[in-house]
Amino acid sequence: MKAETNGNAGENTILITDRKMLELHGVLRVEDFDNEQVNLETTQGRLVVRGRNLHVAQLLLESEELSLEGEIDSLSFEETPGKKRSRLLARLTK
Repeated sequence: MKAETNGNAGENTILITDRKMLELHGVLRVEDFDNEQVNLETTQGRLVVRGRNLHVAQLLLESEELSLEGEIDSLSFEETPGKKRSRLLARLTK
């Protein structure tokens, strides 16, 4: 699976090989991780990777790259709490 955005600003590339290796470009920071879940802040928002025996094989924040090994079950981009509240507030004040 490969997902890319167009252009260089905020580029986010995800490459998954055989559900065993994940390579991600566009990582701003690793928020939290254990062997079942990795929480990342990316150029496209918060990303949660879930699986088993997850291990951060390589992290290069200067080039915004991350390599993750293990049994990858799911990836999900999640709304940051502040953004969700601000949209609700905008709808209420219309």
